[in-house]
Amino acid sequence: MTGGNLSGRIQRMLAMLNAGEFMPVFDEFYRHNARFYENEFLFAESAGEARERQANFIETCDQFTGNIELVHTDLGRGITVFYNRSSYEHADYGSGKVNGVHVLYWQGDMIAREEYFSGDRVEEMLKFWRLVGRSAGR
Repeated sequence: MTGGNLSGRIQRMLAMLNAGEFMPVFDEFYRHNARFYENEFLFAESAGEARERQANFIETCDQFTGNIELVHTDLGRGITVFYNRSSYEHADYGSGKVNGVHVLYWQGDMIAREEYFSGDRVEEMLKFWRLVGRSAGR
């Protein structure tokens, strides 16, 4: 896949996430055997498992509004970094905001691995990836 095609897929994914189309993203952008990690611990061993685990929460929200920012992308290495500050309204959990960093590793036109960082790791990861982007002249 050429860099332009991958760049277009990244922009499409970002638009879908910001439009609140979270569940279709699993089907369109992740390899079926993608691995998912949260703060370096295995969260899901496949896109299907990750989708199911996320759907249990997202689909029971009264509202889920995407607020995803592209922090860094390296088309040559197939790395994309998103900062997620989405918000939600849930009958059981009330109002809330997501605060996390997603590091996506692409193989061709599909994501093979996602590392998600939350809690104390968010600022560390944002600082790191923004520094990487500046040092690469992006």
